Amino acid sequence: MAEEDERRRAFEERLAELKRKMEAGLVTRAKTLRDAAARLLSGDESARKEIKHESHKLRGIAGSYGYQELTEMAGELEQRASLSPPPLLGQLANSLAQAAEDVGARSAAAQNEGKASTPAPAPARVSSAPSVRSVPSVPSVSSRSPRSRASLRPKVKAADGGALRVLAMDDDPTTLRLLRLTLRDIGGFDAVIVTSAKQALEEMRTREFDVVISDAMMPDMNGMEFAAAARQRGGWALRLPIVILSAATADELGWQGNLSEPIEWLRKPFMPSTLVKDVAKIVEKHRTKKRSVPAP
Repeated sequence: MAEEDERRRAFEERLAELKRKMEAGLVTRAKTLRDAAARLLSGDESARKEIKHESHKLRGIAGSYGYQELTEMAGELEQRASLSPPPLLGQLANSLAQAAEDVGARSAAAQNEGKASTPAPAPARVSSAPSVRSVPSVPSVSSRSPRSRASLRPKVKAADGGALRVLAMDDDPTTLRLLRLTLRDIGGFDAVIVTSAKQALEEMRTREFDVVISDAMMPDMNGMEFAAAARQRGGWALRLPIVILSAATADELGWQGNLSEPIEWLRKPFMPSTLVKDVAKIVEKHRTKKRSVPAP
């Protein structure tokens, strides 16, 4: 019993530390967005692409811990940046950066006091920009015992009877840690976690996977480009389920109808236990489809 309690405490500490890093990441990305907005307003058109990428990342991080209005602010910033001229872009970028700093400050204060961080109201700088209100904390698996977490592991196995082989990629360090905890510790998957699409393609050279999880916006290529490159491997990769894990939809990214099947779409933010179940269901669904296809 004491050993189980110690494992549970260690797991909860890892999740708490991950949450603190996620919240610190909000501040960094919001400042990056503010700087990119200033460059765009000064005539640097290349900043539009950076705003789209950083907004996408911030939406995923903020949504993962219930900061819904930060998510909405980042989405609105991306929309405004796509317009010429972008209306009130600077004011919204400043409001977003301030709201993220408030979240980071509350998180740091709660850590120093040894208490859980709770989102609180943040002042809005412009009338058109949403403020950050108190929102319910996102349910997590941190309160589960090791035994109950083990019960969350899906019964779907790899073809050889072992754990499902999952390849996952993201370029955000804290999202990578969350994926690692989710896929390995909670799901019990044989998970390989990488930081770029290029690394993922290299991993596919050396072994087969049951499913791949790709962020929509990677530095070297986006999810659509990765899917096309993966299919070019031929063989088993032609029918490999590829999951795009994104804060945006395919329509929002303009990818509808341009993705190489089989493609699945899961939204950020994600609940760890839900992601585990969804991945297992996706693998089983495509296995069933594959078995139902008549041989040529």
